[in-house]
Amino acid sequence: MIDVHRLRVFRAVVASGSVQAAATNLGYTPSAISQHLSALQKETGLALFAKDGRGISPTPAGRVLAEQSDAVMAQLSRLNGVVDDLREGRTETLTIASFASAGQVWMPQVARGLRDEFPDLQLTINLNELPASIGPDGAQLDLRTEDPSGPPSTMAGYTRTVLCEEEYVAAVALDHPLAQADSILLAALATERWISDTSGADICAKILRGATQAAGFTPRFAAVTSDHHSSLAFAAAGIGVAVLPRLTVTPPPPDVAILPINDGPRRRIVAFVLDDATTSAAVQRAVELLRVVSC
Repeated sequence: MIDVHRLRVFRAVVASGSVQAAATNLGYTPSAISQHLSALQKETGLALFAKDGRGISPTPAGRVLAEQSDAVMAQLSRLNGVVDDLREGRTETLTIASFASAGQVWMPQVARGLRDEFPDLQLTINLNELPASIGPDGAQLDLRTEDPSGPPSTMAGYTRTVLCEEEYVAAVALDHPLAQADSILLAALATERWISDTSGADICAKILRGATQAAGFTPRFAAVTSDHHSSLAFAAAGIGVAVLPRLTVTPPPPDVAILPINDGPRRRIVAFVLDDATTSAAVQRAVELLRVVSC
């Protein structure tokens, strides 16, 4: 029998890319993380990690274990939620995992609609962009983004529903030469310094990279920030231009000019519904409300 706690630690290391990062995310010491990994390797009889320079990387067996454990961990998380609800006398709960901008712009509207129809419902919104998150973590409804030019994404134990496609826009300082333009072409930003709010490895970064390559240039970055709020603040200060999904500038900040990009990139937003929750009236209504408020 695999120890569930050790499995969670293992998944955190795979997701974050290092023992040190997993220790920071989980609040453990690196030594404790290493001990859990060693115990799990002995427990499974598998070599789960191999040395990679100064760090470690998952072996093929380790990657398979991480991927195949998604559904199991999601069900365990959901079961823990059921136990908590029963202990506290709650009978109706709904957990939605979401990326930050959808959580900020859409979820309040969805919550208001659900409150009117399900007054006893307890709604939990979890951010699914945390470094240690590599799976849906038990949410009945999980919002994700996709590259429209790529294959559809999948989640074990979940059914995928497309909500919309969203365009990217450029944010520039109010005194920028382009600030008064009605719209621009992506190539107009080729000589500008850019601001990034991504690590370079996530979906949004890949979409932008493909779009700029198609436009014939590689952006020069003046700054890399940790979120779209910081990127917009840097753009407002004239540090560079920020190219972001429109949802991240809803409502438009007063201190930047928002420019539509006529030939700009797009991202697809999808909802994953837990197979065991497809008959839930609250889940079905949440998806309907998301269709109304999205894009």
